[in-house]
Amino acid sequence: MKPISLALTSLLLAAAWMPAPAMAQGYKALSTLGSDSPGSAQALAVDSKARRLYAGRQGGVDVYDIDNGQKVGTLAIEGNVGGLALAPDLRRGYATAVDRATVVVFDLESLAAVNTVSSGGSEPRELEFDAKAGVVYVSNAKGGQLVALDARNGARKGSLALGGRLRQASADGRGHLFVADEARDLLHVVDTASFKSLGTISVWPGKAPTALVNDVKERRIYVATGNSKMIVVDPDPGQMLNVVSTEGTGAAGIAIQYAPARLVRLYMPNADGSLDVVQNAKLTPSLEATVPKVAGGTAVAFDEKTGRAFVAGANGIQVVGK
Repeated sequence: MKPISLALTSLLLAAAWMPAPAMAQGYKALSTLGSDSPGSAQALAVDSKARRLYAGRQGGVDVYDIDNGQKVGTLAIEGNVGGLALAPDLRRGYATAVDRATVVVFDLESLAAVNTVSSGGSEPRELEFDAKAGVVYVSNAKGGQLVALDARNGARKGSLALGGRLRQASADGRGHLFVADEARDLLHVVDTASFKSLGTISVWPGKAPTALVNDVKERRIYVATGNSKMIVVDPDPGQMLNVVSTEGTGAAGIAIQYAPARLVRLYMPNADGSLDVVQNAKLTPSLEATVPKVAGGTAVAFDEKTGRAFVAGANGIQVVGK
């Protein structure tokens, strides 16, 4: 793959500006998953096959049964958990302790810690599991250090100084990793075999990208930004394809709904507490609904079986659907 230029062509012709609907269109909080643990969830991850929801917060990770909404276990972790990733086939989970600059590798069944390793930088936030490479990537927000860990035991396999403020990363299964840089309004493109930078992709007119998801089948990357825009990028030429204006403000998270193998919706909780729902009809995304006062942050996950989103809130984890 050749290095990607910062200059993007034909941006105005490619961008489609979508008006935002004013109502929630039937979406609402159906129930709340409560917790007796301190603090609100800052990271969420779903294991749909095992019917488990993992919620990272200050002091540990809570585990819920998706179907009955009951908490079934807790893994105590020293520090503030800011990121989660799951590798069900390896029976492994991973959690970052942001203030301790560590990553905890744990067993998904016993919830016992297998290993605690250095994040290789400062303020580790999001994690990305690359099943094909057998690697977990750690985005160290402060200082911009990207670190690759062996998914089985957490042993370090590589480190790459990208700079900026690294946030969520996404592997495409074809040897490339895309990493959001909140400080520089771009995506880093990394070759996962050599663990070297291939260049960057601008997310203009988006500002402060914090989260992204990868539609590998259709070759689209959907980027949540901090200025009320979702940017759609074609990763091959490094070109912006579409812009969706959203109603929420501040940093945003993002999660995908597939039905069954086609991306049909994206759920984006915002720092202001709202939840934007973007529908993706025929690869043409548009804002379907904005649900006010649902979230309390940007943590979100989606369960394909129930068709419901889990969104972290100040009073618990909200189960959102129609």
